[in-house]
Amino acid sequence: MSRSVCLLLLFSFCLPLAGCLPATSGEQATVSPEPARRSLLNDARANALFHYSRGQLLVADGLLAEAADAYLEALRLDPAADELRFELAELYSELGQPERARRVVEDVLVRDPDSVRAHLTLANAYFSGGEPALAIPHYRQALVLDPELEQVRVHLAVALVRAERADQAVEILKELLRRNPDSMAGRLALARLYQQTGLDILAEEQYRLMLAKNPGGTQATIELGLLYESRQEWQSALDLLLPALRERPLDFTLRHQLARIYLGLNDQAAALEQLRIIADLRPDDIDARRKVGLIYMEQENWSAAAEQFEELLQINSALDTVRYYLGTVYEQQQKWALALETFREIDADSALYDDSIAHISYIYLQTDRPGDAVVLLENRLATGGARPQVFYYLSILYATLERPERALQILDEGVKRYPDNAELFYQKGILLERTGRREEALPTMLTVLAVDPEHVEALNFVAYLFAEENRNLDQALALAEKAVALNRTPHILDTLGWVYYRLGRYGEARTALEEARQGLPDDAVVLEHLGTVYLALEMKAAARQAFQQAAEIDPDNPRLREHLERLPRTP
Repeated sequence: MSRSVCLLLLFSFCLPLAGCLPATSGEQATVSPEPARRSLLNDARANALFHYSRGQLLVADGLLAEAADAYLEALRLDPAADELRFELAELYSELGQPERARRVVEDVLVRDPDSVRAHLTLANAYFSGGEPALAIPHYRQALVLDPELEQVRVHLAVALVRAERADQAVEILKELLRRNPDSMAGRLALARLYQQTGLDILAEEQYRLMLAKNPGGTQATIELGLLYESRQEWQSALDLLLPALRERPLDFTLRHQLARIYLGLNDQAAALEQLRIIADLRPDDIDARRKVGLIYMEQENWSAAAEQFEELLQINSALDTVRYYLGTVYEQQQKWALALETFREIDADSALYDDSIAHISYIYLQTDRPGDAVVLLENRLATGGARPQVFYYLSILYATLERPERALQILDEGVKRYPDNAELFYQKGILLERTGRREEALPTMLTVLAVDPEHVEALNFVAYLFAEENRNLDQALALAEKAVALNRTPHILDTLGWVYYRLGRYGEARTALEEARQGLPDDAVVLEHLGTVYLALEMKAAARQAFQQAAEIDPDNPRLREHLERLPRTP
């Protein structure tokens, strides 16, 4: 028993004896003329107070379960103590016992059905317990009892949204705003509801009304900025946030938001400026410093990135993500020893552990230690629970070491364990095609597209294969056009141009292949395709030039020699 409880017990038992002093030596004790006092030892309310006080002391000591038992004993002695019931309900909520919390409050409603506090407490308990539909009637009853509870209307609207009754929520909030057009809480909730239901224009209108009434409204500014950001309306976001920042230059949330918007505009310099200001004024802002380092990585400014990440690890050495970035930067600088040391510091229980050992295996390969790389990854597989990237990199390693069958075994193990991993299937398809097993590669690539219909390289692979075999050309065109829409890169444009050629659409083929050549001017395949299209268009001089360039790059290609032999030499 704690010292404070002992003192409380002592004090409680001394109360009935107040005024009774022992007789002094040689004197006869006198009897007090006061009437006899009733003993509190058996008084129910006094004992209830004792248990309640004991419960408070237990709460202060963090012994919540014991405190709840003390409160229950107090309630047994004084069942009408409703305030105590509310405190007990809060205790049960903290203990993660929502059902007990609700039962305690329901006891209040049995005696007092019009207790607003009981209805609200019960509604909040249901809502926080993930049962919004059961919270709704209690929020409604609280409003019947006290219609002026503005915040309760907001809570009711949120509960209706969670219960998938958004139309009713809108009406509740509109009613709130009819009662009080200046309710910022109601207007903010309505704006959020409109945004959640895809009514962005109505959401923007509510945010604008809030800002008209309160031009400095921080929350409305931030949320409207986020709305513009989600719609990639970068200039509208800047027009909103820059004036707000001039008024609140130390609002770091605004500066973070501006940095994201500048990145959306591909203005890395402006984003860096905002993030550096944050980092200078708040050196402990890990997120700002991390983003600065990532921008330096994007710019391939490896020295600046390394410096940023090194400083971050001095601030907080437990940042595995930052350590992983730093190892990657060292790797890009070919500082192999530093990179190895950094990746090795990532613990086995880290989510980045498998990524780190994949990098270590790559470094081993770059430093002429392929055997160590194989042992490292094989050992990781043997321990069980390896993530997909371990299978992926080990298969690449075996393919590099010209052991394709073992690479395929690794990939088969990987796709069996991770049947929804498109990259493992894609790597398997590539390896099958490179080893001359095209009839197996095609269904594997179709599996990739079943898992990820927007896998650009798989789309390109299947489209090109169909074009090469001159079949399923309508399907090939759809796949190639989708791939180009997702990623307009030269090798995919080459595929699209070759499909157009197979379809006899020579003008479109020429356009696509000429664009591909701009990106891949020294690619013999692109030049051969372009020469073939020029021939189809009767552009013989251009065709000879394309074939000649291709032959200089790939002199052992017999097709190119045949093309050149058929074409007349230009004068």
